Amino acid sequence: MLLGMVVVPVIAWAFRPEDVGRLALFQLALSLTLLFFTLGLDQAYIREFHESNDKYRLLKATFLPGFSLLLIAVFFAAWFSVPLSIWIFGEYDPLYGWLSLFCILSTYVSRYLSLILRMEERGLAFSLSQIIPKALQLVLLLGTILLGGPKTFSTLLVVWGIANFAVVLAYAWNTRQQWLLASGAALKVAEIRLLLKFGVPLMFSGLAYWGLTATSSLVLRSRSSFDELAIFSVVNSFASAASVFQVVFSIIWAPTVYRWVANGIEEARLDAIRRQGLAVACAIFILIGSFSWFVDYLLPEHYLNVKNLLLCAAIPPLLYVLADVTSIGVNITRRTGLTMGVTLAAFLLNMLLNLWLVPKHGAAGAVMANAIAYLIYFIGRTEAAAYVWCQFPRKKIYMFVGIGLIMALIAASGGHKFSAHYSLTMLILVPVLAWSFRVEWTEILAAAKLTKAS
Repeated sequence: MLLGMVVVPVIAWAFRPEDVGRLALFQLALSLTLLFFTLGLDQAYIREFHESNDKYRLLKATFLPGFSLLLIAVFFAAWFSVPLSIWIFGEYDPLYGWLSLFCILSTYVSRYLSLILRMEERGLAFSLSQIIPKALQLVLLLGTILLGGPKTFSTLLVVWGIANFAVVLAYAWNTRQQWLLASGAALKVAEIRLLLKFGVPLMFSGLAYWGLTATSSLVLRSRSSFDELAIFSVVNSFASAASVFQVVFSIIWAPTVYRWVANGIEEARLDAIRRQGLAVACAIFILIGSFSWFVDYLLPEHYLNVKNLLLCAAIPPLLYVLADVTSIGVNITRRTGLTMGVTLAAFLLNMLLNLWLVPKHGAAGAVMANAIAYLIYFIGRTEAAAYVWCQFPRKKIYMFVGIGLIMALIAASGGHKFSAHYSLTMLILVPVLAWSFRVEWTEILAAAKLTKAS
């Protein structure tokens, strides 16, 4: 994640803002195809892993349906590469289509290979495989700049393609025993149907969530400019500091909870995780607000407004993690249709807010719309879990989330008028945060000491 934050300034300084915007659209296209063609079976693999008697057959049953469908789609997409390229990127180059299709295939494969490492809790191998693509991207970009290579969007696509291929090779080597055994496993149609019954609703929920995250970029593409899209892309890349929290929880949280479910679960343990998650999210929020001014020293003048938008951009990944924690009961009870409904409602709200705010405020309007929509998404998922599984305290959670959102909206809408003041305000809030979550910090430190001792 830190390497990714180094890559962003390099791209911002070396490449045109419109190419940075095109890269953002390319990454959106990658995430969309991954969500659709996995058919939600990647989540089914996570859900059933600890309860499956044949994990190799489970891997094949969740990988093969979507991959077969993806190969068919890639064949047809190759015939329509020209209109697709113009529609997505605003211009045509033969490399755009072929490199995009290659990245789509490699991303799908790496998704499932990474799940093997994740579910088997092979943290070191997983972490190294995550570092490889970012490190390669940085090396290739610096090499291109120092050697005077072409600073075009085609260059960015080539760099991303090489990095994707490298991570597939790394995953394939680290999981060679598992996928070789899975390739010979016998499939059962009835099992695939059950997996699809669980996964497909999550796929639609994922597509709605993609719409929730992608709406701002698409509206900026159609109602604003590639320059504003570039600012939006860069601010979200820097907000990925908050995504460290998201990645850690997504890797550890779901597999751990499902293992607890398989062995029996205590509500007190989940309540402690909810409180500690809120404490960590608030700490990350304050850190981002306190040091957002430093971004000015990393980016060209075109991106001066990025520092004012960082807090709003940090809201979505933080609320996404908190929603995963507070709404785990929905997945435990397999009532995944509720998640889809909540996500769809937040997506529609985000679209309306973007259509209203983006034409006038550009990237600032986009991050504000995202933050408000994610609040609705978070509340909806949290309340759904309380309804279908068990009641739990929520007032403190909503209070801190609401205060954070208001501060972020003030910073984004006020621009330079508030940039110096809100950084100082964030520093003043540090002792308030320490006192408000004193129990949670004690629990976190105790857990860390216990883990270190063991």
